[in-house]
Amino acid sequence: MGAVTSTPSVLIIDNNPARATSLVRILEANRYNVAVPLRLQEGLADQVSRVKPDIILIGVDFPGHAILDWVAALHADYPCPTVMFSRDERPETIQAATRAGVSAYAVGKLTGARVKTIIEAAVARFYERRALQQELEKTKTNLAERKIIERAKELVAQQRGCNEAQAYQILRKMAMNRRKRLAEISQDVLSAAEVLTNKL
Repeated sequence: MGAVTSTPSVLIIDNNPARATSLVRILEANRYNVAVPLRLQEGLADQVSRVKPDIILIGVDFPGHAILDWVAALHADYPCPTVMFSRDERPETIQAATRAGVSAYAVGKLTGARVKTIIEAAVARFYERRALQQELEKTKTNLAERKIIERAKELVAQQRGCNEAQAYQILRKMAMNRRKRLAEISQDVLSAAEVLTNKL
């Protein structure tokens, strides 16, 4: 899911018609595009994918393991800012909901200003968390690529009888000539060496 648009679309998932109606009224008053509310039921993930909301609001009085497992699965398939409105104030439930991917967990009366603030906080938290995850993945990728380059450099130095600085320049020249990234050409070198070794 991309960034939230200037007029974000919101999907409400709630088995409580009164709460769902109240949320629709509040959201429309704050100029959100509100999809037709859905009930918690089988096949909900497919319906969410069809609606493609920017934000999801889930209303459930006492979220049990089954509900939280479903939220986690939904978040894995369709990550987006998610708010849970509940009556369960227990810290362990709030923590479990957060681990499942809920960006904001709210208990208490639903008022226009409060709901709007909660949604805005959820959106900010979601994108902050996603940025941190992307940075972590980038760091992991960079580390993995550096290891590949180091291994290829050692292999080239051994095969060519040169030092590692010269081997690095050889790899760089190969990457430029073939218009590939250094990590890609290094992986090619390692893969080719593995094939030759296995043939011996």
